Amino acid sequence: MLTDLRLMTLIWMLPLVTTLLTRSRWLERVVRPAAIVTAATVVLLSLLAFVRDGSDHAFARSEAVWAPVLFGIRYHVGIDGLSAVLLPMSAGIILAVIVGAPRRVLPPALIHQILLTESLLLGVLVSLDLSVMVLFWVASLVPLLVELRRQREHGAARMMMFLGVASSLPLVVFVAMLGVLRAKSGAAELTPYDLVAVAQRQMTDPLPNWLGALAMVGALVRMGCFPMHIWIVPLSERGPAPLVLSAFATPLGLFLMTRVPMPLFPELFTQAMPVLLPLGLVTATYGAVLAMAQPDLRRMLGYFWISQQGFLLAGIAAVNAPGVSGALIHAIGTVVVRTGLALLIAAIYARTGTADMRKLGGLVRSAPRMATGFLLLGVAAVGSPGTLGFVSEDLIVQGLLDHHAIAAVMVLLTTALNGIVLFLAFQRVFLGDGAGHAAAGTPFPDLLPRERWVAVALFGLLLGGGLVPAPLLAVRTSVVDALHGIEKPGLPAVHHELAGHAPQ
Repeated sequence: MLTDLRLMTLIWMLPLVTTLLTRSRWLERVVRPAAIVTAATVVLLSLLAFVRDGSDHAFARSEAVWAPVLFGIRYHVGIDGLSAVLLPMSAGIILAVIVGAPRRVLPPALIHQILLTESLLLGVLVSLDLSVMVLFWVASLVPLLVELRRQREHGAARMMMFLGVASSLPLVVFVAMLGVLRAKSGAAELTPYDLVAVAQRQMTDPLPNWLGALAMVGALVRMGCFPMHIWIVPLSERGPAPLVLSAFATPLGLFLMTRVPMPLFPELFTQAMPVLLPLGLVTATYGAVLAMAQPDLRRMLGYFWISQQGFLLAGIAAVNAPGVSGALIHAIGTVVVRTGLALLIAAIYARTGTADMRKLGGLVRSAPRMATGFLLLGVAAVGSPGTLGFVSEDLIVQGLLDHHAIAAVMVLLTTALNGIVLFLAFQRVFLGDGAGHAAAGTPFPDLLPRERWVAVALFGLLLGGGLVPAPLLAVRTSVVDALHGIEKPGLPAVHHELAGHAPQ
């Protein structure tokens, strides 16, 4: 128990400590090497937590508590199958960003913001006290907002403020009202915010569904689902790419959805399904269609990001084991693909000073490795056989086929649209007669060794997950069981199916 407490604490606190220790002006030269060592160490610690949780608890849950309780709040941390996967993935993405981002766009001050963001994101993943989780959730958006204001990106900063308020205010109200309701019911004895205690209490003294709706709204805003998607494209286009990628290195919106509203308010979730499923399909189609009309690579990637969030919501809204598992796996693949494409786009921008596809073209002649990396990531993004996207999209479609066949067809059509978007971008940037930047005769260096190894590693993750999906699928199945195994009388049969039990 004590070892778990130390390990969980070290995972989220190490980046924060490195940030504080390297703040001095005299240490600017060592900030990036220190950040790389720190991020790599966090990856190793997260993998250790993953292996230990899998071997000792079969990805059910391992947890540790620090005894003192203050105003009903206590330091309760732990992981289960979901967070056990997201911890090393998030840490690995941030390590890839620090290593692979162009040096000119990664000054020491930005690296500090990235490490601080990593600390706060990992804090959300390991928190089992709702009040502490919400504190980390709100704080995780602050570094990006501060950096946008420092760079005087006022439009993107306003969108960031919208995201912060719209995704955080419902959760703050949720936690406040949770304490009030438990106090009125005489259940404020020790830890009204403890996630495990709340789940147990729900079986005998359930909370009202409107409280769960607050958490659901906060999650939907953070996911960027239509019509709450307006923050994604401005951040993708105008935000500092390394920090934006780090701030969204883990799918926190989906994580919250599967951590709070779905297991604690299953009746609310099944009632909301008729709204969530069309919302997911609209988001997926809307993002794909608008991505086709964008001349700027960064805006194109922003709308592609929106489209992928629709896939996640559609999978979750299926409310069955294949759909939920597919959405959780797709979230991992989407983050990896988005990171790889964004790093390649950042490299193009750093070399040419533009991300406008009309001013590019023919780059394959001078940068064949970059062209290959873009093409492979694009193929993986649309679920080519042998990649992780193929596994996740197949599960999502399976989850929708039984009762929502039209939705399953729409998911497949939207996947095709996304494939067209990425192929057209590849064609305009790397192929052609070089009428844009390549025609000017300006040197265009290919991927540097560190950029090349990051691209190879990211694609390797997608390929490995697709060729050997059994371990990941086993983790996903246990996650579904853990999140939905709360048995309550009178629940719809779909809830029991999602919990991995056949309805009686």
